[in-house]
Amino acid sequence: MERKPLPIDFRHLETFCRVAELKNFSKAAEDLLLTQPTISGHILDMEHTLSLRLFDRTGREARLTRAGEVLYQYALKIQAIRKEALNALSEFSKGIKGELSLGASTLPGEYLLPRFIGDFRKDHPNITISLKIADTKEVVQYVLQGAVEFAMTGGRLNHPSLQYDLFGEDKIIVIGPQATRSPRKRRIPFDEVFREPWIIREEGSGTQMAVERALKKKGKSLKQFNVVMEMGSASSLKAAVKAGLGLAFVSRKVVEDELVSGLLSWVEVEGLESISRPVYTVLHLGRTLSPIGEHFLRFLKKRRGDLA
Repeated sequence: MERKPLPIDFRHLETFCRVAELKNFSKAAEDLLLTQPTISGHILDMEHTLSLRLFDRTGREARLTRAGEVLYQYALKIQAIRKEALNALSEFSKGIKGELSLGASTLPGEYLLPRFIGDFRKDHPNITISLKIADTKEVVQYVLQGAVEFAMTGGRLNHPSLQYDLFGEDKIIVIGPQATRSPRKRRIPFDEVFREPWIIREEGSGTQMAVERALKKKGKSLKQFNVVMEMGSASSLKAAVKAGLGLAFVSRKVVEDELVSGLLSWVEVEGLESISRPVYTVLHLGRTLSPIGEHFLRFLKKRRGDLA
């Protein structure tokens, strides 16, 4: 029996976007709290309605076809306009309610924004907030594409459509494995760092950009370090250092608990000046924030200084 084409609704578009972003049907199902057959059914309905193949399935990975890439750009715009409309209409209801999409790089996404969002929702319980966490380069693309209303990043990538506002300064330190027979803070000469094994963040992370700027002042680069591993998140980097695989540059905010408990040690590098990086809020100059977005941004500005 021939399957009758169905209209594409917002739920189908949401499913399509999450599969495109996660490149996996099972992960999208888990993220959207749906079953995998439901996710597959949504995508099949869309492909049948459009008479187009949207994904190439290779093993466990689902990659967008050329047609899928075109649809993805429009789907992001449609979802953004839908949220903007619903949020604008919420002003006519009692209280603030609706959806807010935010982006963040690792430090603000995992260690700052969850607390701020929790505090904000105490006064605005009818708000749903989604948070996309990725490296700085990817988060900036979310802002440019309209996938999020605004973002918070630990780095700055200049673009004429973006506005950066300083939120605070984040201190970056060097950490090592647990120190059993020495103080939790130890010192090594700058020349020694090139002989030590190092674990670094991926290219595009705010931490790596700040470290490269500091090293450039001394005529050096991370390319001259003995890099044994590259990690895509601060949590995996911490785990590698705890396992004794090497030293790493990391935000002090990320390792506060481990330094206090002695699970990690603070390594002071003689001759290397203190490294800090700014944390920014990032907005698109060509888009107007929703009422919820404006309220949350004002709330964040009042919390400046919390990073210290």
